[in-house]
Amino acid sequence: MNLIPPVESIYRWQGQIETAAEVRAIFKTSAVAWPVFERTLAQQHPYAVPEIRALEPAAISHAYQAWLLGEVVA
Repeated sequence: MNLIPPVESIYRWQGQIETAAEVRAIFKTSAVAWPVFERTLAQQHPYAVPEIRALEPAAISHAYQAWLLGEVVA
């Protein structure tokens, strides 16, 4: 996981413009583990609609992919 220092988010929520200081977290997981990860994160997140999205790499080094998939608990 990587944590990005606080960012200022500006968004519309329930018809109002809101701002919030947030920390962006980057999690790395596998496609197999994604459904459980997404569900668990959504259940534990304090927001009603958290920003949870998956980005599939266009390319990934073989060594990094092997390490990552070896460490992911499905």
